[in-house]
Amino acid sequence: MTSAPAPALAWTPLSRRLGVTRTSSQRKQILTALAAMDWSADIDTSLAHLDGEAARAIVAAVYHHRRDQLRLVGTAALPDGHQLVGLADADGTRSYLLDLDAEAIHVLAEIPTADPRVA
Repeated sequence: MTSAPAPALAWTPLSRRLGVTRTSSQRKQILTALAAMDWSADIDTSLAHLDGEAARAIVAAVYHHRRDQLRLVGTAALPDGHQLVGLADADGTRSYLLDLDAEAIHVLAEIPTADPRVA
């Protein structure tokens, strides 16, 4: 049995331009939080517990008419007190937002890699 390929990680250009993932230390903090993320399939409860207004607004805007596509919501604390929010969709793609209370920045996408046996 062959294991599934590891998902591809893509740091967003916006997060680099804003300086939140520019250094390896910043990226390591986010990856550490990602590994410790607490995921839940209880979407409504999870969204209600997001810390920042901006993160809630982004999730509402992206998934407003596609709520059935959102499968999991996760959160993890960062050392600076902010929160990393994870969103997993029906296709297995995970997007991560850095929740800075008044603003939220899409910092990372985790995209399942295609099975090379499927053409």
